[in-house]
Amino acid sequence: MGYLMAFENYLNDKKMENKFQIIIGSPIDYEELVAYVWINGEEIAIVQKEEGVNRMKVEFFKEKVQSDIYLDTLLAALFEAKSQLMK
Repeated sequence: MGYLMAFENYLNDKKMENKFQIIIGSPIDYEELVAYVWINGEEIAIVQKEEGVNRMKVEFFKEKVQSDIYLDTLLAALFEAKSQLMK
């Protein structure tokens, strides 16, 4: 039981390492605003709403996607990007 708790604490500490940032921008390639998704200081994707807010898309930068991003961090970042674009 002690080992399991220690492992859980380790995972919680590791989750804190995956920090994300959302930057709203207006690149010339898009008519609508986009959200740049940064995780751990690296730009990994753009969330765009060219087809409307109900059909948003994520475009990942293949060369920049880290091999180990926590799912909770990625989902939280994408949700925040969507939320900011809907304002």
